Amino acid sequence: MRAAFLIPTQIIACMCAGAVVKVMFLGDIAAVNTTLAPGMNLAQGVFAEMFFTSYLVFVILMLAAEKSKDTYLAPLGIGLALFVAEIPGVYYTGGSLNPARSLGCAVAAPSFPGYHWIYWVGPLLGALIAAGYYRFVKVCHYEEANPGQDNATDPPDV
Repeated sequence: MRAAFLIPTQIIACMCAGAVVKVMFLGDIAAVNTTLAPGMNLAQGVFAEMFFTSYLVFVILMLAAEKSKDTYLAPLGIGLALFVAEIPGVYYTGGSLNPARSLGCAVAAPSFPGYHWIYWVGPLLGALIAAGYYRFVKVCHYEEANPGQDNATDPPDV
């Protein structure tokens, strides 16, 4: 139910943000569009966006959705994961990881690359893979690999 409100809100907000950036800064906003690196084909672009997004979403699920005594450090871990995903992502695909990031610039420019769809398909597939893998590790009871990890006073029973 939340997605019915969050997705349209993100789409509207990215277009508004793109328009604000276009008005505030001189130059062609099309220069900040997400584009594939020279030599990257569409399949490589989709796979790269899928891989980077799945990595980020899985980190978010494990650090923020899973509650432990270290949950307060989740923003640091998520920020580092985003940084690590963006290092190669910016060069190869423009580092979208979120369709709203690509849509806002493209609407404000207005110049949609012919392969803009990869910035929707890649992150969607990546999120599905991350959610599936998260479910898999939950079914396998990953928390039993280190029993008592959140118990600071009692030693684990071995």
